[in-house]
Amino acid sequence: MRSPSDQTLWDSLPIPVFITDDAGRIFDANAAAEQFLNLPARRLAGQNLQGVLCGDPSLPRALKQVSDHAGPAFLNNVSLLAGDTKQGANIQLGPLAEQTGRLVVLVQPRSLSGNLDHGVEVKSAARSAIGMAEMLVHEIKNPLAGITGAAQLLAMSLPQEDRELTGLIVAESRRIVGLLDQVEQFGNTQEPSCKTLNIHDLLDRAQKSAEVGFASHMQFKVEYDPSLPLTFVDGDQMIQVFLNLMKNAAEAAGQHFEKDATRGGMITLKTFYDHAMRLRGADGKNTHLPLQVEIIDNGPGIAPDIIRQVFEPFISGRENGTGLGLALVSKIISDHGAWISVDSRPGKCAFRISLPIAKKGAT
Repeated sequence: MRSPSDQTLWDSLPIPVFITDDAGRIFDANAAAEQFLNLPARRLAGQNLQGVLCGDPSLPRALKQVSDHAGPAFLNNVSLLAGDTKQGANIQLGPLAEQTGRLVVLVQPRSLSGNLDHGVEVKSAARSAIGMAEMLVHEIKNPLAGITGAAQLLAMSLPQEDRELTGLIVAESRRIVGLLDQVEQFGNTQEPSCKTLNIHDLLDRAQKSAEVGFASHMQFKVEYDPSLPLTFVDGDQMIQVFLNLMKNAAEAAGQHFEKDATRGGMITLKTFYDHAMRLRGADGKNTHLPLQVEIIDNGPGIAPDIIRQVFEPFISGRENGTGLGLALVSKIISDHGAWISVDSRPGKCAFRISLPIAKKGAT
């Protein structure tokens, strides 16, 4: 039994919440859940959550994952049928503290049309924002050409063991020029040129660039799952995503620990496999996105008042930030048919990217 105050809090939660066992059998539902399904909690008790939601088949797998690993799970853009109404929703699941065998399931309903409209708005806003950057491309390309030439000349007088860094400068300068070429033609932005690639190779390249540049003051921690299969992405575009996220992490955590000599900024690069992760597309089909990449920093986190708009252009938590980096990240991930999310709280900010695995025969 809940105390009166706990019951008031339970019934005041603005989104549907269910208490289930690891098989999905419902033990309790709050007032928002009753309204969402148009059924009282007493009639929901004992029923299977999958059945009453007419939900995505990934829901039972997510319940089992939470039960097996005693950790949270997330389902994004799943399709539900609440009564006669088709709904899009994000679902969060986790173990219920101090109650063995009980899980809590939070459903965040969103109309399917609303999801599509939001995606169009984000992509359009990112397109407009990056279009403004076209004016800067010429001014950026000139010094880049000078940097490339200087690095090549410097390499001629360096011993072989020191030429790796100059080679990295030349390679990254040329990659940036390639990206700028795309910005110049942003009205006809190239679709991702996807290939079968090892995601860890891309992360390693991004990490090396970060360590000798903007993140030289940061510590890096790597937690890779070596058994991950190959993915199917545009390598240059994905490196750009990783670099942007590492730059955000370095700026946030680095500034946070600047005055504390006893502690240091840390960037954690983590990969793992989540079989339950699927994204429902505009065509109503599910895309399997099991490869998970997380870029985590130990900084102050994102301000609560901007976290919902963090992927929109000109939204930045830093005083001199442009707010364009994450807008570009969002567009690249969207163009890949992949998914990006953020989990932020003081002391930890984690950006998670969910990617597809390469199909057999893909090159």
